[in-house]
Amino acid sequence: MSGTTDAALDLQHVADELGVHYQTAYRWVRTGKLPARLVNGKYQVRLDDIDRFRTSRVVEHPPAPPSPQRLHRHADSMHTALVNGDEADVRHIARSLVGEGTPVIELIQTVLVPPLRRIGQSWHDGEISIWVEHRASAIVERLLGEIATNPRGRRKGSVLVAAVAGDRHSLPTAMAALTLRDANWDVHHLGADMPPEELYSFCDANDVDVAVISSTNSDAAELAAETAAALTARGTPAILGGPGSTLESLLERCEAARS
Repeated sequence: MSGTTDAALDLQHVADELGVHYQTAYRWVRTGKLPARLVNGKYQVRLDDIDRFRTSRVVEHPPAPPSPQRLHRHADSMHTALVNGDEADVRHIARSLVGEGTPVIELIQTVLVPPLRRIGQSWHDGEISIWVEHRASAIVERLLGEIATNPRGRRKGSVLVAAVAGDRHSLPTAMAALTLRDANWDVHHLGADMPPEELYSFCDANDVDVAVISSTNSDAAELAAETAAALTARGTPAILGGPGSTLESLLERCEAARS
């Protein structure tokens, strides 16, 4: 959820955010379950109170995660929202699924990645303009920042996530970083277009157990592979990720490299 924590929404927007009917949100406010204040005769609910209420409901009433068939249906809805640039709908779909127990990794791989691939293919086929693809990617990147988790418990280790100079695709690094953070890794997300020398310097100056080098640009693939090999030779085990790699595989490879 974007904005500062003292910002507030009216009840209709609260209902939309929580995925319920207006009357349900109104009942929660009237019974004191959801804190609110009257402003000019209308109820206003702070964003941080909405987040706390959502979290408490998940703890009290843990939902059964949506079925694979339902996730695929939501992927179709997500595709429509991304093509139309409807960021509010994108956020609503994602937050509702997370609130219903969808793991972050499943949300990314089943609901977000397939629509992005379809949009990329549509641009490649000349069916849409490049700005449609760029807008969709920017929306998803902002969304990932909003749904980032901070799980409790002991961290598995420290991991660096980046793409090398010439690879300006930041979204794959954001997806990898969010997945690793959700799996209880301490993540240093340096983003895209990073010179190899800076990555070496970072690992020399910081306690990094594993480095994840994202490689999605064929023009920078050779440099990415060389950088991963150099990091490993310098004492930081490095994993090279690219097209076709899954986030489950990423987690498994990081665990293996850490041990």
